[in-house]
Amino acid sequence: MADPNPQEDFSKLTADLAALREDVAKLAESLAALAKQEGAAAAETVKEKVRSGKAQAEATAAGLLDEGAAAVEDAKACASALCRDASGAIERNPFAAVVAALGIGFVFGLISRGR
Repeated sequence: MADPNPQEDFSKLTADLAALREDVAKLAESLAALAKQEGAAAAETVKEKVRSGKAQAEATAAGLLDEGAAAVEDAKACASALCRDASGAIERNPFAAVVAALGIGFVFGLISRGR
């Protein structure tokens, strides 16, 4: 049997450790590059989702604005029609309109007196 040579074993161990350090450094560089690349891809995906969400929100807001404007126009038309109807009813029967106004005033007076 051959006698183990401590000097030779130490040299081999040192060389193996140096090779291992190089491999770990290369692995760390590869992982850093991969992480950077994946991070950039994820950032671009997030940016695209934000752009899409912004466009969808703007479209929804524009639709709601149009619906609101249409509702205001409908309310104006309805109020105008009610005013015309009330004016016509007062012109047709002025005595009933005066009695109704007095009755409403009386009810409001009773309500406000109770407070």
